Amino acid sequence: MNEQQVLSFMLVLARVSAFIGFFPLFAQRQLPTMVKAGLATALTIFWYGMVPPGPDASQDLPTLLAVLLIVQEVGIGILLAMVLGFLILPARIAGSYVGQEIGLSMEPVTQSNTEQSTMMASIFETFAILLFFGLNLHHFLILFLHLSMTQLAGKINLLELPTEGLIRMVDQLPEWGLLILAPLGVVSMVMLIGLFFLSKAAPTMNLFSVGMPLRVGMGLICLIIFMPVIVQSMAMYFHRMLGELEQLMGFFE
Repeated sequence: MNEQQVLSFMLVLARVSAFIGFFPLFAQRQLPTMVKAGLATALTIFWYGMVPPGPDASQDLPTLLAVLLIVQEVGIGILLAMVLGFLILPARIAGSYVGQEIGLSMEPVTQSNTEQSTMMASIFETFAILLFFGLNLHHFLILFLHLSMTQLAGKINLLELPTEGLIRMVDQLPEWGLLILAPLGVVSMVMLIGLFFLSKAAPTMNLFSVGMPLRVGMGLICLIIFMPVIVQSMAMYFHRMLGELEQLMGFFE
């Protein structure tokens, strides 16, 4: 293996390693580091023969230029992981909204650790990940990374990114997260309005002691009732997001 082949292998490894390290499905703490390293190495070997050869390192390629090329590949891998991470983020937004509405938003404060995610956000993220694999969307994940290794090899310039499309996509994430929880949000709003009128009708009633258990109980019941609708909304969001990602990939062609 000559120097050019070594540099090409390092460039592919840099992109794949950055993608696996930052993509939410692989960035979980429960996944051992050795598994991540082995997966990155295996995917690098798989895609190594498909990419065009890198710069000819035998022609006294400056070390600084080689380092900059590796840094660029790391940036591209992080960018691809961030874009595909948009598939999971609305589920966390929806879970955080549910936790806030049914009174579980104090969970990170009462816990001894410093996690900034609520229990409901983790549950909804787990549902989204299971649905992601249940709909065979991991095939699109592999295809997305494969296109970045073949059609997009050498075409991605970090200074010429479709920033407008990325910003628009990020701006729509909270909206999509609330749309997933639309039925539960309507019920929560009606319940809150009812509690407000109840406090006006009975000012001497301790609304905090009565309202909080009522919100938690009704919220959990409505969550169980509307769970099929929520799962269907997640599936519709996934398919809509795939179309957005396909359009985004068109910017690089």
